[in-house]
Amino acid sequence: MTQAMSETNARDAVLEARERVSEGRREFFKVLGVGAAAASGAGSALYSSAALAYGGPFASAFTLHPPVTYMNIGTTGSTPREVLKNHDRNYRAVALDPTLTFNTQTMRNTIAPGFGAHPFELVLSYNTTDGMSLIFNGIVANGGDEIISTNMEHGGGNSPMNIKADRTGMVVRRINLPTNDAYSDAEVLARFQALQTANTKFIMFSSPPYLTGIRLPEKLLCEWAASQGIVSIIDGAHGTGMLNLDFHDMGVDFYAGSGHKWQCGPGGTGILYIRNQSGPAAEYANTSPLPAFWPTFGGYSTNPGATLNGGIRDPNDNVAATMMSRGHPNYPALQALTECCQMWDAWGRQVIEDYIVALAQYLRSRIYTIWGQQTLCTPYDPAIPHHARVALTSFNPFSPNYDYNADLSAAEASAQVTASGNAVAALREAGVVVRNVATPHSLRSNPAQNATGATFSRPLRISTHLFHNVRDVDNLVSKLLQTVPHP
Repeated sequence: MTQAMSETNARDAVLEARERVSEGRREFFKVLGVGAAAASGAGSALYSSAALAYGGPFASAFTLHPPVTYMNIGTTGSTPREVLKNHDRNYRAVALDPTLTFNTQTMRNTIAPGFGAHPFELVLSYNTTDGMSLIFNGIVANGGDEIISTNMEHGGGNSPMNIKADRTGMVVRRINLPTNDAYSDAEVLARFQALQTANTKFIMFSSPPYLTGIRLPEKLLCEWAASQGIVSIIDGAHGTGMLNLDFHDMGVDFYAGSGHKWQCGPGGTGILYIRNQSGPAAEYANTSPLPAFWPTFGGYSTNPGATLNGGIRDPNDNVAATMMSRGHPNYPALQALTECCQMWDAWGRQVIEDYIVALAQYLRSRIYTIWGQQTLCTPYDPAIPHHARVALTSFNPFSPNYDYNADLSAAEASAQVTASGNAVAALREAGVVVRNVATPHSLRSNPAQNATGATFSRPLRISTHLFHNVRDVDNLVSKLLQTVPHP
């Protein structure tokens, strides 16, 4: 009797899922036919319902295949098949001839334009954490200097920032990042401005933050910082490969990104940008003087160079080449990252951003229809505002009233840890890989405040990327309806 009832409930859940997916798909394409396609002049055919519903144009370039639908690119991506073949050949070539080297200057010449940078500003790092460590080890901070950061930073940025504070006496001050309907770009800027003092020398923030996937207003924050003589640092672990980035236009001083997440390069690769010119204004949004910076590299004792002359920056110095002098690198991995970047540039970085954001919008539209707007960290908006131009979706069906910003008791938060963890495991068993995160969400009772450690929520974090299509999103929604609470 119990088994029969269980099977009936399961069939009902599947039928309900199919009905809701079909209903949502029709509604979404009404919007998509006008909205997302217009976001990019190039590749508008990419957004026809046929292209999205019957397989994306990039999937064949990757090796991922059923039965597992991998939707955790926020942790690591999947390297394209042709890059994998070359990666293997290059490793074998180096094994056959250990004297073989690759020209990393040529690699940086190839990669830099795709990120709106010059080759002498772009370093091939080991990952985002390595890039953040190089940044914080190189900037000049004195006791009492202040840095404004956020409450949603990853350990890869928090750790080097805190080490810098411990070593120098730099003071770390943090804003609470708003979530759901408490969020706006203007509110984020206002919170940074509210913490500014005469001692504020730096700001550091992640965009998109790994916990929520909201795209912060990078240019707005960086231009404000520059106008105040404040140095800007961005942890862009989820930016490189997901977004069409232009570092010069963004106005950022230092940017550390990942090579192995959305850019789909091998592990142990990253992108580090160091602004090394202060003009002209037509090219650089940030025309302020270059901040003092001490590069960390292996050739210091023999070739200090103009860059290290008392910490005063020389814009004619190839600071990136200086930073690349760090012993024998993993040439095949760096070459593979270069080839991934070449693929992204050939496909069009704006086309890529539009495609994966369109898929995320489709997912958010489905969640909006079934669970409600309040369950999303980035509420669904057909207009795709700046903060929603991301391919990370943070979604919490476990809170009271399906409210992302719900106030949780310690007991409710503890129960949510279990429920969210069980959902991730159940989805994995059902063939869909996502992850959950511990998030200090805004509080419904007081949107200016965020949850503390004992009452963090545990939303699911879902990634949509180039090897996905609408059928993958439909499949996920179907599995969610069978796995997590729903109305």
